[in-house]
Amino acid sequence: MRMKTFTIIWIFIFLILGFEYLSLNYKPSLSLLLFLQQKNIIHHEFRITPEPGRPLSLWLGWLGLSLMVLMNVYSMRKRFTSLHKWGRLSHWLNFHVFCGLLGPTLILFHCNLKVRGIVAISFWSMVISFSSGIIGRYFYVQLLKAKVELENEFEKKITTLKNYLTKKNIITSEDEINQQITNALVFVGGPTKQVQNSEIDINPFIALIKSTIGDIKLFYSKPAVPNTWPPSTTLLITDIAIHKRRALFLEPFQSLMGYWHTLHFPFAIFMYVAAFIHVVAALVFGI
Repeated sequence: MRMKTFTIIWIFIFLILGFEYLSLNYKPSLSLLLFLQQKNIIHHEFRITPEPGRPLSLWLGWLGLSLMVLMNVYSMRKRFTSLHKWGRLSHWLNFHVFCGLLGPTLILFHCNLKVRGIVAISFWSMVISFSSGIIGRYFYVQLLKAKVELENEFEKKITTLKNYLTKKNIITSEDEINQQITNALVFVGGPTKQVQNSEIDINPFIALIKSTIGDIKLFYSKPAVPNTWPPSTTLLITDIAIHKRRALFLEPFQSLMGYWHTLHFPFAIFMYVAAFIHVVAALVFGI
């Protein structure tokens, strides 16, 4: 499943829970759960209240914790060769990020939007963990293909662009095409031509900032092309520029991936330890 679909599902669940908890806390007459209970669809022994420790809170807590545990299937799929036939790794990564979004969301409502004590430690560790996980997914996308593969696709896309211009009877020089690609590369956050031709290593954090800004710009506009070129060539030029940027930034993003893992892993471990302590304390002492 695509990340966009997972994101829509998460937003939908978040909005429903947000509305329900605001209703239960401030305007019970608007609560759908209380309405269903009045219609005897939900048993009256199931006390519907947003207070922590009550059935609704406990169900959300166990479900949130289950999702946080389930997200580790991605790590197992990545590390154990016997599981490599279980679907594409990119799809498992999307599921991993989805669980990292939905799990803390359910835990937040489990606490009735009041994060305190040992739960606060676990919750904020979750927030840092899933936030860094989203950043890690961005790094993963940039590193999805090897540099040679990216360069080969880059050349194929340039050939496709040239054939398309020829088919449209548009006469242009090699230099003009290269100049348009360079302009598009700078637009999407790639290094300038001077940097490309120099022997200076690209700073990983500068590469991240430029790449992120470039991707944000692409949400609102696309690189310009000559007026004599068909508007459809804008997409071709953009695709070429993104592939070239990924090839040029491959090594900086590999360094960033290493830094990211150093940050992400300890917070993930700390999150599970704090959650375990909270669960044991709740079961043993009833708090």
